[in-house]
Amino acid sequence: MDRTHLQALTALVGDARISTRPDDLTVYGKDWTKAVPNPTAVIFPKTTDEVSRILRYCHEHKIRVVPSGGRTGLAGAANAIQEELVISLEKMNHILKIDPINLSVTAEAGVIIETLQKAAKEAGLFYPVDLAAKGSCQLGGNIATNAGGLKLIRYGGTREQVLGLEVVLADGTILDLDYDLRKNNIGYDLKHLFIGSEGTLGIITKATMKLVSLPKELRLTCMASASFEQVTKLLGLVNFRGIQPTAFEFFTHECLELVLKHSKQRKNPFQEKSPLYVLLEIEKQPEGAPDPLEPFLETAFESGLITDAVIASNSAEFQNLWGLRENISESVAMEGHVRKNDISLPISSLPGFIAEMQKILGKVRGVQMFLFGHIGDGNLHLNYSGPFQQNYDEFRSITRDTEKEVFELLKTFRGSISAEHGIGLLKKADLHYCCPPEALTLMQKIRAVFDPHGILNPGKIFD
Repeated sequence: MDRTHLQALTALVGDARISTRPDDLTVYGKDWTKAVPNPTAVIFPKTTDEVSRILRYCHEHKIRVVPSGGRTGLAGAANAIQEELVISLEKMNHILKIDPINLSVTAEAGVIIETLQKAAKEAGLFYPVDLAAKGSCQLGGNIATNAGGLKLIRYGGTREQVLGLEVVLADGTILDLDYDLRKNNIGYDLKHLFIGSEGTLGIITKATMKLVSLPKELRLTCMASASFEQVTKLLGLVNFRGIQPTAFEFFTHECLELVLKHSKQRKNPFQEKSPLYVLLEIEKQPEGAPDPLEPFLETAFESGLITDAVIASNSAEFQNLWGLRENISESVAMEGHVRKNDISLPISSLPGFIAEMQKILGKVRGVQMFLFGHIGDGNLHLNYSGPFQQNYDEFRSITRDTEKEVFELLKTFRGSISAEHGIGLLKKADLHYCCPPEALTLMQKIRAVFDPHGILNPGKIFD
């Protein structure tokens, strides 16, 4: 971008809200993935009108832009590596309205999710998309990537919470789809095109989201199990008993040992080693209602689905059990080189897939798999790990070859290469494993309609 364009963009927002400082370019030019950021400038609009004027100028002059939220993604969707202009939404961070009757909240795109949750709680309500990155990820970014989270099994992901959107299109047109309606059957529901589009069709500036009643006091049990087949049957027992879990998570013994190694404050709740562990979280029943948890555990023991179980009896134990699951990613990063996959399958297919995947992994030397995920919605997190002493290029080559074999296997099970992290830059070469060519062609045509010059988040999802 030449000086003339920079001066014109500066005139739209003022000197204080556009930056070419190297530190800002580094911070705002990438997400949590390994990338070398290379934006030309970062601009900080405060209003939808400013976003509109910025995009109108960029459209006229074919200046490529990358929308920026909290930049907590793991697929490279927020990476600016081709001298783009980064448009940060962080100053558009106002919660505009909470409606306790309609159970909804209207907020600007830059609102931090944890801030949104706190505001909802102060109003006696709950925003249910709960993520490990909630302290820094932003609402607009969550919508643009269709973020999932720990509570998806109960409340659904981000897509299920969206009632309305305000979006600025590539040419600066402001598209007002910000309805606060539970029913709105007026033709194509265009807002769903923008959910999960990773900023390639427009920039989300405002949204109206569903809220729910505050959860009752939560109960949490951690169960030891011997096989993935038993774990899936355990979920079947949950469904059969009519128990509504707020979370159903799993992790392997290797993950447990890793967390205990790197998070000294975490305690092992079990005396005996088990291949797998499952966290089941439910709401406490109303006063006088029978407790479903202990009878459920008795049946699970009698059926041979679990070999041990502990129930959190206080907040410290509750936090310790959740910490065993939530500290896995950071522990894997401390252990060595890591390559991550975020896949999903029909839940009933998980045991067969994992058994076949273990055969593939058994042929690979020097790489360990740390496996965990949201088994309640069929989401597996695969973490290939190798020692830091190993040459990184060698590790990357070995794990990439293994990854392609796993994706070929995943294709036979009709799974997805991306359960919740999106496609971005890193996964677009693998989209063919789960996206038929006819669907990919149609997506490209849709993108061309919304952004004929290709200025919005170039190179993301597909070229």
